[in-house]
Amino acid sequence: MDSAKRYAPATLRNREPIRDVLRDVLPRHGQVLEIGSGSGEHAVFFAESFPEITWQPTDADPDCLARIDY
Repeated sequence: MDSAKRYAPATLRNREPIRDVLRDVLPRHGQVLEIGSGSGEHAVFFAESFPEITWQPTDADPDCLARIDY
């Protein structure tokens, strides 16, 4: 496995609208298990957007999981 991170261009387009919906439905504190995290870009963005929530990214693909920044 090389050290290059994966990049999903759609993340930049949809992360803010998704965050806005999550803001209305997530509790103020707690934990989220994200299934199918892929590149991990959403997980990083949402973890920064919701600092009182522990965001746990997961993925069945070991290559994807190894590239996610925790």
